Amino acid sequence: MRILALSDTHFGYEYGRTTEAKKEQIKWGFDVFSHVLDIAKKEEVDLVLHAGDVFNRSRPKKEIISTAYSVIEDFVRSGIDFVAIPGNHDRSHLPETLLTHLSKKIRFLNKLTEVKNERLSIVGFPFESQNPVQLFNKIQSIIQRNQNRNYIVFCHQLFDGACFGPHNHIFTNRPDTIETLNAPENLLLTLSGHIHRSQSLQNDKVWYTGSIIRTSFMELVESKGFLMIDVEGDDVKVEFHKLPSYPMKVLELDIIDTIYLSSIVDNLDINPHVKTLLRLVGRQISENELKYLWAKFPAKEFPLLRFSPRYPNYPLRALFKSPQVACRGY
Repeated sequence: MRILALSDTHFGYEYGRTTEAKKEQIKWGFDVFSHVLDIAKKEEVDLVLHAGDVFNRSRPKKEIISTAYSVIEDFVRSGIDFVAIPGNHDRSHLPETLLTHLSKKIRFLNKLTEVKNERLSIVGFPFESQNPVQLFNKIQSIIQRNQNRNYIVFCHQLFDGACFGPHNHIFTNRPDTIETLNAPENLLLTLSGHIHRSQSLQNDKVWYTGSIIRTSFMELVESKGFLMIDVEGDDVKVEFHKLPSYPMKVLELDIIDTIYLSSIVDNLDINPHVKTLLRLVGRQISENELKYLWAKFPAKEFPLLRFSPRYPNYPLRALFKSPQVACRGY
């Protein structure tokens, strides 16, 4: 069985200071998703799994839902199944439509569900905020009792050792982080969304698919992509496939000794077609300095530029200058 796994499409995610810029970012997300589905058809996969955060908000606009479901409906006409679970941005529930009720090729798992295929079962469940460890342990117990079948679990949770961000923050020893080192042997693989950096954990038994787009400047150091998974009997092969990412950069200026902000900002080279974050660190900025920035970079000419801090008298710490720690990921 060949599976393409992706997650965190965040349909409806918008960025920019103009309506045109925001529409462009929304379109980019759908274009990348369509590109991934084209790859799925070309590679003749048996199944596409979406591991949550389909939409960027719990109540997406009707046109966003319609566009997303139309792309999926068009895709399953190729004969490939599409199965998705809701993530935390979806508030653990995906909108139901006539399409989801009538199509046998599309399944949105708004509750714990087992999808069977010969000797392989795929178990998916929505984002669980209350007792994720208890729920996962219950699933593992069920799998343990069914040794005649192999299982893949896909979800949208925190697993012990998950890593993200330019400081490589690692989630560990928390009450909501799941650990699978004692999982039954017939649990071949656990796939998860939620963390936007693709990575493998816990002796390669847990894989984060990673997001297909960057929704934060914190993801600047991360490649975006999807996983291609080949299952043959008890053997599983997982490969990360990189996708093109929208151009993005961070300009971090230490202004602790700078009296006149214009002395360094006037010479900055900012491309209006690149997502750019201008971070001013080292000291607080004044209200007049913030007004100067808005006048220097008007929205229509620099629609993809963001300033941080957005408010005067708010100090920032450096984003990319902290010590790095080991982290397995792309």
